[in-house]
Amino acid sequence: MTATVLTWNLERKAPSNSNAAKAIEVLFDQSPDVMVLTEARTNFPTNGGHSLWCEPPRGSTFAEDERKVLIWSKEPWRDIDRIGAEGLDQTRFIAATTDTPIGPLRVLGVCIPWHMAEVQYPIDVKRKPWELHERYLDVFTQLVEAIDGPTVIAGDFNQRIPRQQYGRVSAAEALASTFASVDIVTQGIVDGCGKPGIDHIAISSDLATAKVWGWPNEIDGYRMSDHDGAGAELAL
Repeated sequence: MTATVLTWNLERKAPSNSNAAKAIEVLFDQSPDVMVLTEARTNFPTNGGHSLWCEPPRGSTFAEDERKVLIWSKEPWRDIDRIGAEGLDQTRFIAATTDTPIGPLRVLGVCIPWHMAEVQYPIDVKRKPWELHERYLDVFTQLVEAIDGPTVIAGDFNQRIPRQQYGRVSAAEALASTFASVDIVTQGIVDGCGKPGIDHIAISSDLATAKVWGWPNEIDGYRMSDHDGAGAELAL
């Protein structure tokens, strides 16, 4: 038995948008058990499943239904956590547990800030490049270290793994340190993609992958996102 987990950044598109509609089709055609979607909308179709989302993003440039992280499951969610840890950006995190073909699975959905978050367009304080990214990782580490039982961490990590030439060394080191106790199964170039992605799936040590793949941001002339997507079949 396996459980299919997908993750993708939907680039803030409303489901009524033709490119977003194609993205939704691509996602559900893969028969997911769990999805972690970033830069998504609260009216993302459930298709018989169950959705949860994090707190609304800060700032005035977002639509009312936009969220940085949305998690979807075929089965209902329980043990919902929108806080995570003291100091964690709650507009970029949500966790919950659901039942899957391999049993209960804890899912931590994240959208780690990109390197220029609040640098050019500060909300309260002007930030330095990578400041919010590295701060998020620093706090999130304690959640990774506290993992107990089959757990998936997925979403937009905003780093390619291994680090690319333009990536900041300290950020790559921080990411590696934060995720040291889990396995990021989507690092490198996954099947179906032509380049390393920044949407990732990490799994706890009691899980294994039967298959890992990805798909491009553009299919059949539809530009569905500015990110490639990623998926994994998980087994105990």
